Amino acid sequence: MAVNIFDKYGIKEVANVYFEALEDDPKANVYKGDIVLYLDTLKVSTIETTAESTDATGGWGNAKLITWDYGKEITLTLEDALMSLESLRFMLGGAIHKPAADDTVIVHHTEEVIVDADGKIPLPKDHLTGVTYDEIEASTEHPIRFINLTTGVRTQLTKGTYKADSTLTFKNPKMLGEDVEVPAKKGDHIRVFWEEEITGADNANAAVEVTISPDTFPGNYRVVGDTFMRSQDTGKDEAFQFVINKAKVLSEVTITLEAEGDPSTFEMTLNVLRDDNERGQKEMMKLIRYGGASSSSGDKETDAGTITSGS
Repeated sequence: MAVNIFDKYGIKEVANVYFEALEDDPKANVYKGDIVLYLDTLKVSTIETTAESTDATGGWGNAKLITWDYGKEITLTLEDALMSLESLRFMLGGAIHKPAADDTVIVHHTEEVIVDADGKIPLPKDHLTGVTYDEIEASTEHPIRFINLTTGVRTQLTKGTYKADSTLTFKNPKMLGEDVEVPAKKGDHIRVFWEEEITGADNANAAVEVTISPDTFPGNYRVVGDTFMRSQDTGKDEAFQFVINKAKVLSEVTITLEAEGDPSTFEMTLNVLRDDNERGQKEMMKLIRYGGASSSSGDKETDAGTITSGS
């Protein structure tokens, strides 16, 4: 059925976009054909097409005589209002590690406590999770480090246990001399730094780690975006989608953490690559309208007719 050249549409709604793996990636537990990411919280989905051109010029005034276009590029930019660990892994070309029962993820903590009247340092309470630690084990690999913010001295505990009744003596040879020890006093503000090993068996305090490696980059994917376009004629929304058979996720990613302004968004940029479609055509992208009634004026492959002038 022919397309009526007078059909006009407006596009306002953002697209929902999903990504399909084109090849196996065992490290990420992803295999060809898997849907690896679905984005339905996008703020902006922008398709930009650019090309270069060169001209043959000559004659009086050296005017342009012929123009050649080449180097067509299509760039897809997606700005997401929300992120997931999978979308971070996807954008940064990393790997997700969820520890097994006998494996660990190391979490780094820091909190501030105040020495009480008996010279004891209270156990810290994580201000992010609300967890109060009954005791913290120290080791050479995972020392507990203390800074007395009141006096400016610091020390480390490389063995033993930090408990609720612990007292603290600071020994800092570089600042005070080899044999000088300074006990923490009532009211001193102490900043505590420690590391926690969380195993996969600890369901109440589960941890997941995304590792970004220098030799791992985002790959190629098939990308499909679904949205609506509104008919000027009927005022109704009709289904519209773009399909990119091969797109390379670029490695440039910026994550902004700031105190003021709007919440952070997460931007992903893709370069569209040429692919051969099922009809043997060289293809970069398809735009598909479907689910709408045709308003073509004819009932054949082309609209054809005759016109007769009056006598």
